Amino acid sequence: MSLPRLVFRPCLRPRLVLVRGFHTSRFNYGIKILFCGSDDFSLKSLQTLQAIKESPDNSSIDSIEVLLKYEAPKGRGLKEQRLNPVREFATEKSLEIYSLDEQQFQDWKPPRPLDLIIAVSFGLFIPSRILEHARFGGLNVHPSFLPKYWGASPIQHALLNKDKSTGVVVQTLHPEKFDAGKIIAKSEPVEISFDTSTFPPPMIDKRSPYRQLESKLAEVGANLLGDVIKNQHYDHVVQRRLPAIETGETRKRASLLTTEDSRILFGKMTGEDVFLRGLVFDRLFCYQRKVRESKAGKESRVPERVKMGPFRLPTSAEYEEYLKGAGPERQYVYIPNRVKKSKAGSLALQVSPGDWVCVQYFTVAGKGQKDAQSLSCKDPKVVNFISHGPEESE
Repeated sequence: MSLPRLVFRPCLRPRLVLVRGFHTSRFNYGIKILFCGSDDFSLKSLQTLQAIKESPDNSSIDSIEVLLKYEAPKGRGLKEQRLNPVREFATEKSLEIYSLDEQQFQDWKPPRPLDLIIAVSFGLFIPSRILEHARFGGLNVHPSFLPKYWGASPIQHALLNKDKSTGVVVQTLHPEKFDAGKIIAKSEPVEISFDTSTFPPPMIDKRSPYRQLESKLAEVGANLLGDVIKNQHYDHVVQRRLPAIETGETRKRASLLTTEDSRILFGKMTGEDVFLRGLVFDRLFCYQRKVRESKAGKESRVPERVKMGPFRLPTSAEYEEYLKGAGPERQYVYIPNRVKKSKAGSLALQVSPGDWVCVQYFTVAGKGQKDAQSLSCKDPKVVNFISHGPEESE
């Protein structure tokens, strides 16, 4: 019996095989983003996202909606409303805005389907019930090399701890914890440096050292986020192919700073400690104690709370001329303004033995602001400064 002859013919309709490159999309349409932010730091990221959306060759972003944390008016007559730069920009670009207070946020859900939630300096935890509405979950831009300085105040803690550099990461939003997501992008180190010999502008001024560092980190973070969006690293499938990113840092919390952190602790802080806190708080506080002679002997008045600032460190020339010979009993020394003699100088405070910091202005509670010269003729034995007031424990 003869076997049937087998004939092989070429396929007329070859099967299409998709080969996806490392950064190639699994889809070719733009994503719907819910952006959550509140300040100048987050504004840079929103501006970058909007620029991508408006670019002629954009295929990354379809729409952007904005979620804001509502802040009630404050001050006398409740007439002071804090300006929110994110709101202003979103309004200018005609973006959909949701403004919620903390109570409203507890039960809120996105009204429309989303692809991605991006939280940048938002101030509220994005829970799983909201993340579940986004196809790719959420991302966060954080100004530190996590897990170092996880928490609400990473930039401030980097300054207070005298770090020489810091950085930015983009991480996924964890459904249960703050700053515990997967790091999917990491910046190069950002140097921390500033002039210690001059009085810095107040924090409200964009030229202040703190604002300049914040602005630099915001720009670095925004660029990092833009790359993540363009390369679609928010996609869970793409993320599995990314190499693991480690910062090499240990976990350290950057808790929200309070007024107590702005107290000057004489004998425990250095002049540099006080200077750095002045960059973060503008004005620090302590107490002024006055001692007067009477027939019954020396008596001390109830200490008065004093706010003081801005601060700088004395130059080596000032130290040699005015401070080198001052003993530990000399708490402050007036240093005249040699550059502009018509202007008041500064008061050098000995915060710890042999450790000095210069201050420009003082404000006693309930009284007006005075410059350093107002204390130049005072005797430190009569008027001095202490860390704690009445009924305060050290």
